[in-house]
Amino acid sequence: MQVELEQVTTDDGILLSGAFFKAWGERFSSIDALVFFHGDGGHFYHPLYLGLGEALAARGINCLLANRRGHDLVAHGMEHGPLAGYAFESVADSVSDFRAWLQLMAARRCERVAIGGHSGGAVRAVYAKANGAGSKISAVVSISPGEYRHETVLEQHSDAFREAFDCAQQDISDGVPETLRVPGLPWGSMWSSGAYVDCFNRDDRYSVSAHAAKTDCPTLFVFGARECDGPERLPVCDAARARIADANYAHVTLEVVSNANHGYDGEAHRLYTLVGDWLQGIGDS
Repeated sequence: MQVELEQVTTDDGILLSGAFFKAWGERFSSIDALVFFHGDGGHFYHPLYLGLGEALAARGINCLLANRRGHDLVAHGMEHGPLAGYAFESVADSVSDFRAWLQLMAARRCERVAIGGHSGGAVRAVYAKANGAGSKISAVVSISPGEYRHETVLEQHSDAFREAFDCAQQDISDGVPETLRVPGLPWGSMWSSGAYVDCFNRDDRYSVSAHAAKTDCPTLFVFGARECDGPERLPVCDAARARIADANYAHVTLEVVSNANHGYDGEAHRLYTLVGDWLQGIGDS
């Protein structure tokens, strides 16, 4: 197996790192490569993603595991610029981040490319394809995205979310949007107030079910059964699954991996097989 470390710079000056898993197995898919983003506050070298790169390379599909600017909670941004990382990231930044990596794929002569991600990276893959990241994107793989819809989160968390959102809005009004907060919902993370209000804005600008309607290419959604029901349920993921199922878009495939949680602990091999089979089934049109 051949793995090469890569770096790209976005059009607004953010340096991103990743790993390119070069295909070595017999190829049955029309897709040349998958460009895959990690979850919120994570990084490309998480074991779940490394396993995906290995599995796809063995099936003849190149796989680029790529950092987005929201890697780790707080990270360096532009040289001599403000801090970056997930705490300061906007979903809208994913368009620029994917474009930078897609340029690298073009230089490697990968013509039919899928983009994808896990968790927050899955939200960004859907958003980026629906909002002009690249006309040559042939497919989208969205694994366990959350539904970033204001009213949905409000229904799930009631006054606790309203209070957290109002506090973040007050920081913005006071001229300190960079204030870091740990509201504890809709999941346990740290956000700047500006990023929190942007992510869960009342205009639902990042609703994954809404943007799924506009990907205009084969799009796969995968969820773990345990993140949709039971003690490990993540309400935003269950809401995304339910709304996508109800929408029943013709170009969308929805799969649920039984006994899998959000991290696919103990079920990663089933996830890899599902993604590989689906990519293999995409035609040449």
